[in-house]
This record gives sequence, structure tokens and C-alpha cells, in this order.
Amino acid sequence: MAILQKKRVNFFYKQLLAVMGVNILPLLIMSALLYTNFIADYKNNLIDMMNSKISLLASTSRSGLVFNDHEAVKSLLTSLKEHKAIRYVQIYNADRQLFAQYKSLGEQVDLTVEDYTDKPFFKNDNIYVSQSIMMGDDYLGVIVLSASLNSSIIHKKNYLLILSLVLLSSIIMAFILNWQLQKRLTAPIRELITLVGYVAENKRYHKRLNSNRDDEIGDLILGVNTMLDTIETHETQLFQRANYDELTELPNRHLLMERLSHGIHAAQRNKSEMALLFLDLDRFKIINDSLGHHVGDELLMQVAAKLSNTMRKSDSISRWGGDEFVILIENVGQASDVEHIIEKIIVELERPMMVKDHLLHVSTSIGIALFPKDGKDSLSLLKHADISMYKAKAKGPGKYEYFERSMLNDSVQRLTMEMQVHTALENKDFFLVYQPQVAVNSECIVGFEALIRWNLDGRFVPPDEFLPVIEEVGLMYELTLWIVAQACKQNKSWQRAGLLPVTVAVNLSASFIMHPDCLKKIQSILSDSGLAPRYLEIELTENTFINSRVTAVSVLRTLQNIGIKISIDDFGTGYSCMSYLKDLPIGTLKIDGSFIKGLGLSATNEGIVRSIIMLGKSLDMVIVAECVETEMQRSILQSMECDIIQGYLYSTPLTVDDAENFLANAKP
Repeated sequence: MAILQKKRVNFFYKQLLAVMGVNILPLLIMSALLYTNFIADYKNNLIDMMNSKISLLASTSRSGLVFNDHEAVKSLLTSLKEHKAIRYVQIYNADRQLFAQYKSLGEQVDLTVEDYTDKPFFKNDNIYVSQSIMMGDDYLGVIVLSASLNSSIIHKKNYLLILSLVLLSSIIMAFILNWQLQKRLTAPIRELITLVGYVAENKRYHKRLNSNRDDEIGDLILGVNTMLDTIETHETQLFQRANYDELTELPNRHLLMERLSHGIHAAQRNKSEMALLFLDLDRFKIINDSLGHHVGDELLMQVAAKLSNTMRKSDSISRWGGDEFVILIENVGQASDVEHIIEKIIVELERPMMVKDHLLHVSTSIGIALFPKDGKDSLSLLKHADISMYKAKAKGPGKYEYFERSMLNDSVQRLTMEMQVHTALENKDFFLVYQPQVAVNSECIVGFEALIRWNLDGRFVPPDEFLPVIEEVGLMYELTLWIVAQACKQNKSWQRAGLLPVTVAVNLSASFIMHPDCLKKIQSILSDSGLAPRYLEIELTENTFINSRVTAVSVLRTLQNIGIKISIDDFGTGYSCMSYLKDLPIGTLKIDGSFIKGLGLSATNEGIVRSIIMLGKSLDMVIVAECVETEMQRSILQSMECDIIQGYLYSTPLTVDDAENFLANAKP
């Protein structure tokens, strides 16, 4: 601990550095401004000096240009030898022919007269100036001058050196002054830190600090002394709060882990068995959400009391969290003893409870893990009891389930599937197939539905097996983008090949529609593929509109406005709320295949299908029937005025090549 404390940065040094940072920042800004201003002034002075010099040369060379006196002008320029900064000067006549020039020793003319501008400019540590030579309104020629900035660079370096020395001196002085001032101001805080360190290390609360300060530090010391008084007085209460649940007064998970660890050691020493029960109340969330948390809390208190009255004094009951409880049963003789206790718990909790004038019926699902058969450490036992509890809950309310190794296989398979979908998306192992959609009356193809498929090591994984996993691991948005892009690109490819233009329908998840970049991404895909929006149809399920209806409506209206078709898939299997049908920009209604399969076999099914078609027609929607497999189903749908059918009657989902052939041979 002492070594770690030496290595870490002291708070007071951090404070000192922060203060120094605040002091240094204005100095740096001021220095930068001074330096910038110096450079700007120096450049302006240099430009003024060069303008003055070139103006003088221009006026004195006029007569030489007028009388074509080369020697006089050359003699004039030769006088510039005294100015070591000047690299060269050139005078051109009105025809832009070189009339005279001067070059300093070792210098070369690096710019032509055409490279000069009306204003001075800097390049390669040199300044370049030009000026027209005029006599009245007559243009006689132009003079160009180039001078080296070496002296400027030396001035800048000297100025920068002086500025740096002043800045460094200021920083050192500020550091020394702040350091000394901080030592005086923070002495009481250091004493306070020493006291807190002593208390933390020794868990003793008898020491106090004496302080007569009448400021915030005095208030802080008084507060710490008062806090130590409270901790010393209520140490027992702190232990209670740290180890027991405040609501039910049962041991919490911290104390449970201690008792479980102790129980495992005792069982190993005595070569006995233990049982760990993981309880979860059935339907508690419904009660809590509908009647309020105050009712839920009272219910949990009554459940805790029932468990305490049912179990033996030697058994440890704890509240794991929420509506979950864990019971540790030590010295288990045989399995029947555990089952007897479990049945007592189930029967007791199934008895109705009066909570806040509400007669409530609850039950519990229980998972059981045995020591040492199902785990030899605390975490394994808890994990296995938790897994078996979920298995019991899947069987229905009021059931219990012992842990079995096969339950781990389900968890492992799920984890393996998660890793495989990540790899499949990275390696682009998914592919699309296309199922034709055919007009009922004309039997002409009007579109395809794009369906995703996955070939995993030679086995086709059903979409309803891997799509929920993709949704839960957060890859659905990325996968949906890929599907939409592939479908649009393929449809445009068929159109470029001269095939019949049709619509391609793509299923979108609710999470994709709610994504803030949904609209931008779809528009980008259409733009990149070149597919016209009217040839893309988006299919959504009814559940998309349950939680975020306002957002979904806004997105769909925008998509409809740019020409994309919107359809509801699997209609009749979700919430089927009639209000959203009239509010949403839906153009197509797809009847779920479960109703189509019963056509001709069930009058109820026929009534449902007829009602859906009538509903859609009344809202001016196109009706599509899925899973049509027989001629009888097609005939019934035609008599009901269904518009489009999709199913094995015409074609199974087709690969890209087969879909292209189907489209090529389709009726025009």
C-alpha cells in the first residue's frame, strides 16, 4: 500500500499544477500575441522600406529609360551593393525586355517578371516587390526587386529567445510563489488527510482534530469530526445496512456470498451436500407496474416473511435483487428433503395475499443447484441455479427445475451462434433469394420479395433462428443496410439487362426504422445503386408502431414522399390496431400465410381473410396474400378480389440466376 501511495500523484501537486496551468495559459497567449504582432509589424516595416526603395529607384531610372541610357541605369543599380539584403533588381522597358539589372554575389533570378503581382509577397524566405515606372500617363516599364529575409529571421529568433526567457522566468517565479502559498494554506488539509488515512487503515474512529479556524477549512474539520462521531455511534447500523436488504430485512447478496462460501467449506469438511434455490416471483412485474411500487414493495415484504416462516432456522434466505430470492439449504440428507421444502414454498406462496386492499395471487419459479454435483464454488452454483430457474419459468408459473448439464449446452449454443453471426457478417456469408409476387388476374410478375439466407458449413440456418440473435447483439442495423443495398443493386442490374422493371420488397426491423440515420442511408443506397425509388418497397410488421409510432410515421411519410412504397407484412398476427392503418402512409397489406393455409378448410379462416381484404380495399390498399400453395387457394383469393399472391404455387424463393431467368420468361 505504501509503495502504491508513493507512485501516485499527490493531490496537492495536481492542485499546484492546475494553478500553474491557469497562470501559464495567459502568459502563453500574451507571448503568442506579442510574437505575432512583432512579426506582423516587422513584415509591414519591411514592405514599407522596400516600397520606398523601389519607388526611389523607379523615379531615378525614368530618364535612363526615356533616353535609353543603359549605362546610367546600370550605374544607378550598382549603388545597391551597400544593401546586403537586396538579392537582385531588374528594370524592364515598356516592351517587357530586360533593360538593366543588378544581382548580388551568388544570387540567381528565381522569378520572371510575369510572376510578380501588384502587391509585395513573400516566398522561400524572400520578399518580392514590383512597381510600374511611369512618366505622367506614359508607361515606361517595370522594376522588380527581391530581398532576402535572413536578417528578419535572425530578428525573429532573437525576439523569440528573449520572449522564451521572460516566459520561463515568469513560470519559475509563479511556481515558487504558488508552492510556498499552497504549503501554508493546505497544512490543515494535510492533517485531515492523515486522520482519514488512519481511520481507513485501522478502522478506529476515536481520533479528532482540533481547529479554531473560522473559515471553510474549519467547517470541513468540524464536519469530519461530526461524521466520525456518527460513524462511531452507528457502526452497528452500518454493518446492518451493508449486509441486509433494507426493504425485507433479509440478508443481501453480499452476506449471502459470505455464507455460501462458508457453507461450501463446511460441506467439504463434513463431506455433506448443499442445495441452492434460486426463486423468481411470477407476474411480479405486472403487479408492480399496474398497482405501483408501493404495492410491489409491500408484496415483497410479505413474501420474505412467508419464506422466513417456512424455512428452518439453519437455512439462509436472502434477497438477491428485485423479485429474486436465494435460499441456501445445508446438510441435505436426500433429494426428497429438498423437494419437500420446495413444495412447501410453492404452496405457501400460492396462497392469496392481501396487499393495500388488493387480493393478490402470486407464484414462484425455482431453480435448484446441488453441491457438489452441480458446482464446487459459489459462482458456479449461483449460475447453474439461475439457469435452471429460467428453465422452470419456461414451463409455466409455480414450477421448479433441477440443474442439468444439458442446460449449459443451450447457453453455449447461443453464445456460439452470437460469435458465428459476427463472423458471417464480416465475411459476407449471408446471401439473398427472391420470391416472385404475381398479379392474381393477369398472372404477370409484379415484384420480388428479397429474403435473407445463411449457409453455415453446409447447413441452411433458418432466419427465425439467427435473426433474433442478430437483433439482440446489435447487428440488425448493419445487416439491414447490407440487405437493402444488395436488393437495390440487383434490381437495377436486371433493369440494365433489359428485363421487365419490377418492385423489390425488403423487410425492415423496427430498430432500423427508429435509427436516426435511417432516411439518409436509404436515400444514399438508392443514389449509389441508381434504382428509382418507385421500384423499392419496404415491408414492416405491425409491432413496429407499438412503442414509437410518432417517429415511425414521420420516417415513413418521408420515404413515401420520395416515391418508396410501404407495406405491412404478416397482417393479422400482431396487434392489428385499426387506427394506425388510416394514419400511416401504407399502400400495401400483406395477409399472413397462417390464414391463407386454412382457405378451403376453415370457414373462420375464410371470414378473416375476406375481412382483411375488405378492410384494405376500403383504405385503397393493394392486397398481397403470402404462402399461396394450391390452385384452390388462388381461386378463392381471386374471388375475394385479392390483388397479388406470393408462394410456392408459382415459385419457391429463387437464387439470383434463377430469379433472372424467371423474370426473363415472365409475361410482359
